[in-house]
Amino acid sequence: MAVDEVVLEVHSQQPPQPPREPAAPLPIVTVPKLLQYLYLASAWVACAGVAAATVARRALGDDSPVTYTLLKVSFGALAFPVLLVFIVALRLLRAMCSAGFGSSLRTFTREIQIHSRKRPCQMFGALTWKVLREPAALVLLVSFFFFLLLGAGVLVLGGLLPVEESQREKIGSALFDTGVLGTMGMSCFVIIPSFALKLWRSK
Repeated sequence: MAVDEVVLEVHSQQPPQPPREPAAPLPIVTVPKLLQYLYLASAWVACAGVAAATVARRALGDDSPVTYTLLKVSFGALAFPVLLVFIVALRLLRAMCSAGFGSSLRTFTREIQIHSRKRPCQMFGALTWKVLREPAALVLLVSFFFFLLLGAGVLVLGGLLPVEESQREKIGSALFDTGVLGTMGMSCFVIIPSFALKLWRSK
């Protein structure tokens, strides 16, 4: 009597993969308070210089040496904030490279994916409500209004808006100067002092 042959197949099991290590958090680059105060002071001087140069140009003309000097002071005051931002960016890049640029980038991408899973309407509504509850949001809205005036003045001076040729320079200059003075005034008297106050209250 024949005996049926039984063939057994043995599937090799893959070894269990080790659990993934949690991604390293994004590196944080700290800036000393003294440099932050110097940054705000330089930004204030630059904004005040632009506003004063605008007033001097309206009162003394475009060829006034006072206007040129004030603009030169403003551009000189911007050198320190730009240098500080550049140094902080280099330090952040160095910290990300030392912590593993790939893992930091994956962490950042994962955070974006988690937030993007929410419904866009709910995210936009919650973000809008949260922003409007902040007093600083009103300041930013007013500053944005002055920035729009500045842009409208540029468009009028460039002939991109329908304005009479005889009134183009007058209206464009008025809109441009109003936008500049409003934006610089909000920066000098509201935005930069509020940042300085928060920095002073922080530990």
